[in-house]
Amino acid sequence: MEMNEFYPCPLIDCHIHYPHPSQMPALIQVCDSLKIERFNIVCTPDRARLSLVPDALLLKAHHPQRVFVFGGLDVSVYFRFPGQVGAQFAAFVDFLAAAGCDGIKMIEGKPDMRKMLPIPPFDSDSFAPFWEKMVQAQMPLLMHVNDPEEFWDAQRVPDWARLNGWFYGDGIFINNEAQYAEIFTLLARNPTLKVIFAHFFFLSAQLPRLADLLDRYPNVAIDLTPGIEMYANFSADIEKTRDFFLKYQDRILFGTDIGARALLTSPQTGIELTESQERVYLVRNFLECPGEFHLHPQRGFLFGDPQTPYRGLGLPGDVLHKIYHQNFERLVSPTPRPLNPGLIMGMCDQIEAALQAQGSSQPGVPGDPSVVRQVRSYFASPGR
Repeated sequence: MEMNEFYPCPLIDCHIHYPHPSQMPALIQVCDSLKIERFNIVCTPDRARLSLVPDALLLKAHHPQRVFVFGGLDVSVYFRFPGQVGAQFAAFVDFLAAAGCDGIKMIEGKPDMRKMLPIPPFDSDSFAPFWEKMVQAQMPLLMHVNDPEEFWDAQRVPDWARLNGWFYGDGIFINNEAQYAEIFTLLARNPTLKVIFAHFFFLSAQLPRLADLLDRYPNVAIDLTPGIEMYANFSADIEKTRDFFLKYQDRILFGTDIGARALLTSPQTGIELTESQERVYLVRNFLECPGEFHLHPQRGFLFGDPQTPYRGLGLPGDVLHKIYHQNFERLVSPTPRPLNPGLIMGMCDQIEAALQAQGSSQPGVPGDPSVVRQVRSYFASPGR
């Protein structure tokens, strides 16, 4: 199928990255071109600027009916309060929600983040107050846990993953099964945690195992954000995959990872229509096409050079409506939360102070506080 042949349906993309306010025009143009009516910015830590949450809230201020924001946690807590991360994060949940965030994004389950940061086990007593707060508030969480299982296998890991430092079989990184065990334990203790596991929880090759998890925990959902390996795994037995999607049609969300290339490449690239289109093309063809389809070589960031065809599900319209927008509306909200300018300005002040404390106050270099000043200035303006 081509873009103009897809099923006419409102789209909410639950998983978009936004690395810098200079990308605002490009992101809006991409979403307009790809008919993404509403979208969710997932905020990850930034080594140079500490937090991208103010950037996302500024984008939301310009498009308040269109943009949702899942704010990232303050990862400095892992260093500053090593025995109290849960209590610190629990208070931060209230702050992010009051400032105008619609949920929380955690990338702490990506193995290289576990190597980079002193993150305690997710099922530890240290983390417990955070999970309790998330359950009590029913604040939705979008969580990245693990990576494709072949990233631990020296014979199967793709070259592009090695180049990004994502081979984990050298014993330095956490084992994926050890990390799954942490997550299964915390869910057993907090069975009503409202969590969306990104990238199909990296269990696309183990659908019975994923089905058992979904059966046990009614507030668990999964998103379709590529991972290209997901779509190869899905295509390997398309009938069983289709049965899974029909059974769990209320638990699956549309997502693309638009903006990931701009976020991860150095020097940073822009958010490009061609690369973003390939992501939407992959997910929508998989959901809507009843037969084989191919991807364009080298167009999709981290897609490698796919040669074999993929197979689609040909799902009915009522199921597509659930995956494309209704499940997000039910799990999160049909409309974004309002913003609190005063709290956002306070957040900007704290980030700028931290940047200055680490000696990164010169314009034009990593750690430049001018972006957060720009955000603060916008929310301080009486005529905004």
